[in-house]
Amino acid sequence: MHRMLENLDQVLIESPLEAVQTLVEALEKQHTIRLVREPEVCLTMLRAEDSLDAQEFYLGEALTTSCEVSVDETAGFGMCLGEEPVRAYCVAVFDALREMQAIDEALLEALVQMSTRMEERDQREFAQTLRTQVDFKLLEQE
Repeated sequence: MHRMLENLDQVLIESPLEAVQTLVEALEKQHTIRLVREPEVCLTMLRAEDSLDAQEFYLGEALTTSCEVSVDETAGFGMCLGEEPVRAYCVAVFDALREMQAIDEALLEALVQMSTRMEERDQREFAQTLRTQVDFKLLEQE
């Protein structure tokens, strides 16, 4: 399995919607995609684990959108934070493709490019955050 497929959901959720939607529109011409369950907005309980006791607890609720599709008779499920019906649909389509092992080299390359742009964005944001840090050693010398 290609490393890209390990973080596929993160790439689909954090990439610009237009880029993800363009990929899925091309896939709609190649595959038979049927909506099993329309995208719907709901509240989902968020689970967390206490780091000291390793006890599971519910952190609270989050607004999510979920969707179910069938791609060439293979089920796919998509869920994302917020009210994003198109993104949930796109994630569901890719979930089915991953299950079918039908992600070809061209599609994989497009996803790798999206992942690279996402990583570059994260690095820029991290660099901006580092610029705001205070060096307390310098303050003590003054």
